[in-house]
Amino acid sequence: MKERTFKKMIFAVFCCQFLSIPLFAQQQKVDTTHTYSIPEITVSDIYQTREVRSTAPLQVFSKDALKNLHALQVSDAVKHFAGVTVKDYGGIGGLKTVNIRSMGSHHVGVFYDGIELGNAQNGVVDLGRFSLDNMEVISLYNGQKSAIFQPAKDYSSASAIYMQTRKPLFKGEKKNNLNIGVKGGSFSTINPSLLWEHRFNERISSSISTEYMYTSGRYKFTYAKKDGYDTTAVRQNGDVRMLRLENAFFGKVPKGEWKAKAYLYNSERGYPGAAVREEPGKFRHQDRQWDTNLFVQGSFQNYFKPWYSLLANG
Repeated sequence: MKERTFKKMIFAVFCCQFLSIPLFAQQQKVDTTHTYSIPEITVSDIYQTREVRSTAPLQVFSKDALKNLHALQVSDAVKHFAGVTVKDYGGIGGLKTVNIRSMGSHHVGVFYDGIELGNAQNGVVDLGRFSLDNMEVISLYNGQKSAIFQPAKDYSSASAIYMQTRKPLFKGEKKNNLNIGVKGGSFSTINPSLLWEHRFNERISSSISTEYMYTSGRYKFTYAKKDGYDTTAVRQNGDVRMLRLENAFFGKVPKGEWKAKAYLYNSERGYPGAAVREEPGKFRHQDRQWDTNLFVQGSFQNYFKPWYSLLANG
């Protein structure tokens, strides 16, 4: 009896050895340690809205980023910044102001080529009057600009928007860059523009940028009259006429450069009034605004090595 039991145990062990061979071979077919190669992925911001070389939070739109936005005015571009709310006060000629972090439009400083802009009529700057045809960089600071030399006026703003116009660049022996454009739209809107850059020699160049816009603002709308039926009316006093002209000269000197610029902006725009339901046409509530801005500015910049660089070089 013991001999028969011993033989059964040997037979069972022998069968287990034969069964483990195909199971082991089957496990060899499934390779769970295989390495799969994934192509390299680069994550970047196509608009380049972040700049790390600043102690204050900074967002930047470069010239190439502004082209990708397909915006027409500065007000259309700054609304893509984080924490920014653009307020449109209605009508084609209405003001476009910016509100950053709910601090209010009066606490936002607007700088154009280093000159802070203002408005004595209402205290806020209309960003809808600045075109992107001649714009190089738009920067937004949630605080003060990280520059050593700047006027005290810059520190009085909780946030600041800096607009920098383009500097002429010529490829090879090219002496002129010419860009002529015409935009149009509804309500008799016409917007021609011209940009001409000329190089006198290797050291002196000039730039002329001008733009004109006209629109009638006469669009139709439907509202219910007092008698209870709908009627169609045409918006009145919504026309806009605007002219912008900029002329700048750029020069290079040994270890530096200079710039002189003249800026002219003239506009006349109407603000349509409310349509009174009880007696249409009795209360017009219309207003018109005239703006004329003119300034001349110049700058000189000298390039020199800092004192710690001179000590390092002996």
